[in-house]
Amino acid sequence: NIEKDFDDKTMKYGSKCLDFEEGFDNLVASSGSVYITMPSKAAGTTFQSFVNSCGGIYDTQNGRRDTSVLNALSVEERSNVFTEKYHIPKILTSHVVQDTPLIRLFEQTPRDSLIIYSHREETSRIISAARHVISEICGGHRKDFPATEYEVDETKNECVFNEAAITDLILKPHRQELEGGAFNVMTCKFYEALEANFPRMVFMNYKQVDQVLKVLSKHHCPENMSRSFHLNSASNGKKKAFSVLVKLRKDGELVPLEDWLEVKRDKIEWTFDYKAFDQCKAKTRKMEDDLFACKDEIIQVTGDTSY
Repeated sequence: NIEKDFDDKTMKYGSKCLDFEEGFDNLVASSGSVYITMPSKAAGTTFQSFVNSCGGIYDTQNGRRDTSVLNALSVEERSNVFTEKYHIPKILTSHVVQDTPLIRLFEQTPRDSLIIYSHREETSRIISAARHVISEICGGHRKDFPATEYEVDETKNECVFNEAAITDLILKPHRQELEGGAFNVMTCKFYEALEANFPRMVFMNYKQVDQVLKVLSKHHCPENMSRSFHLNSASNGKKKAFSVLVKLRKDGELVPLEDWLEVKRDKIEWTFDYKAFDQCKAKTRKMEDDLFACKDEIIQVTGDTSY
């Protein structure tokens, strides 16, 4: 546990600790466009719902609603975004699974642009992502997953999942939402570009999404001030939730998924190489020290930041 610093001041590693009453409010008021990014399982669904109601989203040429415009890698893709609407929304948001989209924002946006990264501690994010993927499979929403590896009992509202399938087909290949956490996004190149370009950059704890949206609503779409956008993909009213049991590989014993995740949580990253990439992990840990010590858990990068 990190002791909270209740003063609005420079933190241990040079970040500026903001508050929502004044510091972040003033920052948004003085900024131009706002770009909100996050890994999976860090309030992305809530941010997307908000942005959809505050300027709309893009439709791709095939009619699919595009929620990943910041991941457009080619000039052609970005040109389509640029010309599709006369007034490009002031706020854009996307999940990111690699460092490239953020580095491009650091390098290619005006100095008054505000870049917000919704951060979640990586072990917590991986556990949440694993839970989500397994629940989606049990609910029949991931049709590409082998149906022989789990069994659903509708009468008991229960899903029994083979442990070997969780380890070999979900955790080991970093399946879907498990991909693209801090180990792929907050790389050494990410931090090098952050230092080289000194953007107007804010890190926030994903749990503070409601407070961030209140401030963004105030300055960009005040009609949304009284609305709630706090969502997650499992609470949209359309998906049935199952009680998930894990069938152990060794002896076939059934244990609740939550118990299994709690027992295994400290060894998942080590076992399945979730942190085996170019990371500069020390810099992320310094950022987290500043972030979690700040009272409102939202910090701005400054010229004195040392991560």
